[in-house]
Amino acid sequence: MRQTSTPSVNLNGIEYLLLSIQSNPGKSQRWHLRRKYMYQNGIKDYHKGGSGAGYFRSPSYRNVLWIDRSNEDGTTQTRYSCSESVNSVFLNTSCGSRYPHYSYAYKSSCSQMHLTSAGWRRANEARKKLGLEPRSRYIV
Repeated sequence: MRQTSTPSVNLNGIEYLLLSIQSNPGKSQRWHLRRKYMYQNGIKDYHKGGSGAGYFRSPSYRNVLWIDRSNEDGTTQTRYSCSESVNSVFLNTSCGSRYPHYSYAYKSSCSQMHLTSAGWRRANEARKKLGLEPRSRYIV
């Protein structure tokens, strides 16, 4: 799929992700990254949303502009082995004496991204840049 028209105002990656999360709260990180890739390049993302994943891992943005609410109920966790746990927090559940340095971490199998207050404010600034009306904040 090729982009048919060029927008007159270009958004940077963060601005686009903020608008995408504001318009589609609860969608996964990959869903938003695939849309960002199509916006920036005009073609389908053949990396399946893996291109630009650093936006969601960066401490400058994660839990500052957006949060992952996928595991608020505690039922959607997936166990995986790792040497560094989610958000650099180690869980001390060693998998035995054979691998004493290895731990298990738990995370959701699919993220649900939502904006924080700061993210909502920046998303509305991006909407103004496009000439759109700001949206009022609501709790999801």
